Amino acid sequence: MPRLLRRLGLMTLLVLTGCAGARRAADRLPDRPSAFPLHTVDQILAEVRPLPDSLTAFRARANFALNSPWQSGRFSGDVVHRRGDSLYVSLSPGMGIEAARVLVTPDSFYLYNRIDREVIVGSMDQARTVLPPPFSADDLFRTLLGLPAPEPDVAWQVEADSSYYYLKSPDERRIYTVDPGLWRVIRYEERAPDGSLVEDRVYLDWDGFDGLYLPRRMIFRRPKDRTTATIYYRSVTLNPTGLSFSLRMNGQTTRIPAERILDTFDE
Repeated sequence: MPRLLRRLGLMTLLVLTGCAGARRAADRLPDRPSAFPLHTVDQILAEVRPLPDSLTAFRARANFALNSPWQSGRFSGDVVHRRGDSLYVSLSPGMGIEAARVLVTPDSFYLYNRIDREVIVGSMDQARTVLPPPFSADDLFRTLLGLPAPEPDVAWQVEADSSYYYLKSPDERRIYTVDPGLWRVIRYEERAPDGSLVEDRVYLDWDGFDGLYLPRRMIFRRPKDRTTATIYYRSVTLNPTGLSFSLRMNGQTTRIPAERILDTFDE
């Protein structure tokens, strides 16, 4: 494995395995509404509400874990994200050592390896190839809060079992699983034309934060890439003040264009 790719693996541990046991959303929430399972698509979409306009930022302390062909490991870290703006993550392997800092802006990403004093810089189009989930998501703020929602302009087909609703796209390649006890998406699946799983996102351990139910644990899988990433939030603060998004890089830091990383994938 090229040394540069090993560095990338170190800095892409942006998902985590938590310390608490996973529990289904329904285990801790009120009973399902009396109309279940007879809600229409429009009613379901109305209940899975968008983020309130008043929610503009969050700060979290998290555990991260990644299992992939190029890197596996566990980190702890801090996450700071302002809606429509920037995401900042600080990562530590333990013993108070800060190994990496990550900054994602609307159009660029920066992966700062403090150990080797190198920073990988690229566009968000390149980030979707280089970075693991969840950083391939279009809406990072909603994704990192664990609050995806089905798009209202899709002709969703609705199915139900004894516990959940399933909203399927017309080609059945995208599926949202909705818990009507919480009115939250607890799983999202994307499939290839042959039916094989491309991406899977699962949201677990729901808890209340300032009146808003959020998942403490999120699991992201890409089976074809043999990649699984997990995030576990130990704490979440909504709308914090005094946010900072500075990488605070050493003056001797080497700048590495993302193109060099992409070239290693082709070797």
